[in-house]
Amino acid sequence: MPKRFGPFACISRSFAGAFLLLTGVAGFAQTFDIEQFEQVFRPRLRMDARYQPETAFRDTLGRLGMAEGSAVLTFPLRSHFKAGFQLDTAARGLKELLKNSIRVEASQLLGSVRIGAREMQLGFDSLSTRRLYSASAGLMGVKLTRKYRVLFWSANVNMSEEDRTIDALVPRFNGVIGKLRVKGLRKQFFYGLAFSYTDKLVLPIPFLGGTAPLGGNWSFNYALPAQVYLGYRPKAGTRVNMGITADGFRSGIEWQGERANVNHTALRAFVQARHRVNKTFQVRAEAGYALAQSIRFTGSDARPSRYPAEGAWHVGIGVNVLFGGSVMQKLLDEVLK
Repeated sequence: MPKRFGPFACISRSFAGAFLLLTGVAGFAQTFDIEQFEQVFRPRLRMDARYQPETAFRDTLGRLGMAEGSAVLTFPLRSHFKAGFQLDTAARGLKELLKNSIRVEASQLLGSVRIGAREMQLGFDSLSTRRLYSASAGLMGVKLTRKYRVLFWSANVNMSEEDRTIDALVPRFNGVIGKLRVKGLRKQFFYGLAFSYTDKLVLPIPFLGGTAPLGGNWSFNYALPAQVYLGYRPKAGTRVNMGITADGFRSGIEWQGERANVNHTALRAFVQARHRVNKTFQVRAEAGYALAQSIRFTGSDARPSRYPAEGAWHVGIGVNVLFGGSVMQKLLDEVLK
């Protein structure tokens, strides 16, 4: 089997590590503006669903299609927020004096639990429909540094298996650490390192990203190596994003009589709309097209095989139910704005 799709597979594997570690959400193509960043570190229930109709493989019989859903619950474990004034006698000038004399201590520790299910159409053998399940649990946290940067981190243990390989599941681990710098209401910059161990695949991934205003209600957003997009805010509480994102997942599966891993990678163009109904409830919808995608099997006694597939449309919906405020929200609204 010719090894096509190489560059796309490399990008997508990086995305599957870095972006999924950062958000804790699999499958649904997501954006990373400051509003979404704040909600990652906030008590909430997030639910997503996506459907991709069947499309043909390029070099073999069978068709690829997917329907998937996930739910993530984030809950607070410990919070600390304290503001005070301590005169900085070494400051040079009034501006430096005011800036250095204000002391803010802020941190928060949260727990998260995620479950997901995916029905995948392959058609390579008598098992045309495969059912994959995933679950994870972990911790995440934020802390304000002395230089008014937001240090953020997360660590998770998870599993991802087909229903036929649950009894042979392999624990998987991932983590991320990074810093966020806010330079005003519409300009931010973040960077860090993600680490993923998924059934003998070790993947350290440096990442960087940010948001920059373009004038009017437009902004340019990037989260490399995963995503670039343009954002437009027609009114308060509503946002439309258009761009390109790498996407992927890795799961245990029964393949040719052995337990192996199935790796799906894709490069997608997307349009996403988000709307804040009220302070508690938010909805979003997305439509897009896989410009390139493939399935690859690894880890069994059989020789690794990659199967490129034709492009395909996808549609998705999601909701956020927010539970109160958070330390991150206080930092963005009261300290860093």
